[in-house]
Amino acid sequence: MEPPPRVAAQAAKAAPLAPSVQPQPITAPPVAEPEPAPPQAITQSAPPPDPFALPVKPELDLKQRAIAGAAAADKAVLKESFTQRDRKLVNDETALAAAMSKAYRGGSMRQVEMIAADGSRVTKFILPGGAEICYKAASNNFSGGRDPFKGAGAIVVSNCPR
Repeated sequence: MEPPPRVAAQAAKAAPLAPSVQPQPITAPPVAEPEPAPPQAITQSAPPPDPFALPVKPELDLKQRAIAGAAAADKAVLKESFTQRDRKLVNDETALAAAMSKAYRGGSMRQVEMIAADGSRVTKFILPGGAEICYKAASNNFSGGRDPFKGAGAIVVSNCPR
């Protein structure tokens, strides 16, 4: 059953009215804020090259490594093949050179002129080792069977006077 029209009209009047829509100011739509960027790693620029640093040694290619390996092998074989005596030859110290350097006393030869007790002139040579050699003119007298006219001015090696 349907309510009489009059009751329906009263019920409609009694029913609360829908709230009225108030005018709103016009605003821009909300802008979404950009997402913050993820933190970046701190990087430094490369330092300037050191002017006093040694240059970097370049890598050897296959050919250069083969040559270096062959040279090392040759050096090792030569080292093993030499005997101790041969090593002295390589060092320019032969047995003869060692003996000569051991015998060398250094210094130079000195020459001293002197007059002997009999008035003859004697030349004395003093060697680096200390040895002395004396030379003098042979006497021109008639003693000893010498001919003064044949052997005049002959030089004789004799003992050095003290």
